[in-house]
Amino acid sequence: MKILKGKLRLYVLCFIVFIIGCFAGLVTSSYLYYRYVFSKTIDRRAIELGWQIDVVCQLRLGEIDASITQLEYMIDENTVAVALTPNIPKTDIRDHVLRGIKTYREIYPSQTQFASMINDALIDIRRIETFKSDARPDVPKTCWGFTESLGRLVKHTESQKDR
Repeated sequence: MKILKGKLRLYVLCFIVFIIGCFAGLVTSSYLYYRYVFSKTIDRRAIELGWQIDVVCQLRLGEIDASITQLEYMIDENTVAVALTPNIPKTDIRDHVLRGIKTYREIYPSQTQFASMINDALIDIRRIETFKSDARPDVPKTCWGFTESLGRLVKHTESQKDR
């Protein structure tokens, strides 16, 4: 009987240590994930905010070509990040945005150092054919704005070709 009680105490003690270890690991990994992964996300947002301020300043100064160049570079850099990141499940939002990029890049090919990577990344992506905002109810409304303006740009480009 004493041996059974001793083994039971040992099992209970091991179980308690296991549970405490699980909680300690969970807390530690959550803290490290928050500190390092979210930190990089916030840093990336800060960089994008700096670029946005730069572009807005250029636009207010009337430097349209410089702001377009800056925006084109940002589009290419983000396209590479979104399209070529491995082992990330595809979502409808990313698919819709990449289709918009494909449509835009057919009109205005990339002029940055990412041009060959952009072409490779978008080779299997279909372009957008329907530009109505209600054409994709599964895509959040934040993505619809560019679809409508992209549709106007496509029509404008086609009318310029007809002249």
